[in-house]
Amino acid sequence: MKQMLLIGILLLIPSCLSTKSIYPEKKFYLLEVTQKTPVINQAHHHGILRIAKIRMSPPYTSKGFIYKKGQNSYETDFYNEFLISPEDMIAELLRSWMESSGLFERVTCSPGHFKENYILEAAVTSFHGDYSDVNNPVAVIRIQFFLIKDSGLNYQLIFQKNYARQVAIDKNNTQSLILGWNKAFTKIMIDFQSEIDKKLRNYAR
Repeated sequence: MKQMLLIGILLLIPSCLSTKSIYPEKKFYLLEVTQKTPVINQAHHHGILRIAKIRMSPPYTSKGFIYKKGQNSYETDFYNEFLISPEDMIAELLRSWMESSGLFERVTCSPGHFKENYILEAAVTSFHGDYSDVNNPVAVIRIQFFLIKDSGLNYQLIFQKNYARQVAIDKNNTQSLILGWNKAFTKIMIDFQSEIDKKLRNYAR
């Protein structure tokens, strides 16, 4: 009788265990950047800008975070990922930043009732946490921008440049990686905005 009771207790134990103690909780993140350098007295000057679909390098198309662990060695993270696809997230970050910049009358991510004057294309070639140097991990973003003038009759590429930034992070803190990406993207956008501001002013003369 005692043996049967013991067996019954042992059979009940697995069903009483919480899965939270076995599997890590899955977490979702979004990058958040704030436009800090609006262009003074340039609002509505350069017409309408459309953000084209963002092109992601194949390794970075999934929502899961990517970590570089060594030379030619990468890992994916199932438990930490972006809430939406990286291309949609970056497109919205670009739209929000450029809209707040004051460079354009309107900024959109899709064709609409208003004919765009410029099209911004972007290709993300690196978007990961680099832990290959265990003592100096960094958040990495590399992105290429193409600014195209749409005259209604033809398209003209008026600006093209690669940007790369990396920011030091805490190797034991996922939130630090998110903050690192935020800082890297902000630095890229500040430089990009400054350069196309000069380009558009000269182009409008």
